[in-house]
Amino acid sequence: FPLALILVGGWIILNVFWKPDLSDDETFSFALQSAKSVRYKFSHGAGQISISGGAPAGQAIVGSSAVGMNTDSRLDGDRLNVRVEAGPSMVPFIGPSSGVWRYRLTQEVPVTLQIDAGASRLEIDLKDVLATRIELNTGASSTDLTLPARGASLLDVEAGAASINIRVPEGTAARIRTKDSVISLNVDTNRFPQTDSGFYQSPNFESSPNRAEITLEAGLGAITIR
Repeated sequence: FPLALILVGGWIILNVFWKPDLSDDETFSFALQSAKSVRYKFSHGAGQISISGGAPAGQAIVGSSAVGMNTDSRLDGDRLNVRVEAGPSMVPFIGPSSGVWRYRLTQEVPVTLQIDAGASRLEIDLKDVLATRIELNTGASSTDLTLPARGASLLDVEAGAASINIRVPEGTAARIRTKDSVISLNVDTNRFPQTDSGFYQSPNFESSPNRAEITLEAGLGAITIR
């Protein structure tokens, strides 16, 4: 056991002071092709990941490319399926030299996202993305998530010992449902009044063209919605 601790400590120190130079192979991209929608599936073991809009015109995704990842895309009718598996960015020799996996998504067509993460730090900004459905499954993670500002979206969260901050853009209505397992929940009731136990809703939710429906289930989680 003491030897294992020494090895782990040395591994962490090496990671802090040395990262491989991946400047020659640091990004990848998949073209949107003729797709009318995109389905993304992200799998991330540990470390940091950043997902946002801003992919160049005609591109479904542009992102970090480094040792420890697998990607593929497949056009199925008028939907493009994109899969990204990113390794643990805190481990030396694996992950981008910056230590953060970064992905920019298309803002041209509607998209859905499935994000599976372990012991991760996630920054997800979908404000300018036409995301109609987001599935977030996390373990012992910390997540900052900004929901789309346009259209109707669904967010399903299943989390373990997680800290999650959810931002609903101004002008976007929300309906929030929670399960009994959510231990700590802090909702901005000025924007989303509580109408029943575990249920919050904007007064104009039904009539708003821009709205988000949120379902939460967490173990030892602390969740903030504002």
